Amino acid sequence: MVFKKSSPAAEPFRVPSLGEVDQDYREIEQKIAGLRNDQSTTAREIVELEQDLRARQAPSMRSGVAALLGEVVDTTLERRPARLAELRKHAADIEAAVEILQRRLADRRGMASAAVRAAVKDEYRLRVAAVAEALLQANAAHVALVDIVDQLDREDVSWTALGPMQPNFLGDARDGHVHRYIREAKELGYVN
Repeated sequence: MVFKKSSPAAEPFRVPSLGEVDQDYREIEQKIAGLRNDQSTTAREIVELEQDLRARQAPSMRSGVAALLGEVVDTTLERRPARLAELRKHAADIEAAVEILQRRLADRRGMASAAVRAAVKDEYRLRVAAVAEALLQANAAHVALVDIVDQLDREDVSWTALGPMQPNFLGDARDGHVHRYIREAKELGYVN
């Protein structure tokens, strides 16, 4: 028996993503992605502010006192804790928004999945039918092999030196895994 290479398809079939078939799903995904970017930026800024606050010494006097004395102090440190609190609140808001959007995405997944299933149903049917056909051919070869083994056994031939090559993974040749697969494919309407 010669094994043939299958000819390459003109263009391989590709299952569309949930976002490709459902605009609402795509928009939610995009919002989550935008919020995740904002979350990263905010987290970086929080870390930088925390490091800056630890690295600098707090001024020895308030900026108003320093001004009265004619001295200069770094006034940016006075605003840093408020900015840090603002960033932390923003980070918490982002996390809450992402959680809400993820729930919405999960709710939308069913409708988007239905659209993907509709888009791939014909191709899926073709592939199930191809497997069924190949399994039927394999089972026919299995039945033929069982037949010759049965004949050898009837003739009391010590045949195992040939190598017992039964495809047990297919199950019983007359009612095994192949038959169950074909039966299920028929029940689901993929083969006649």
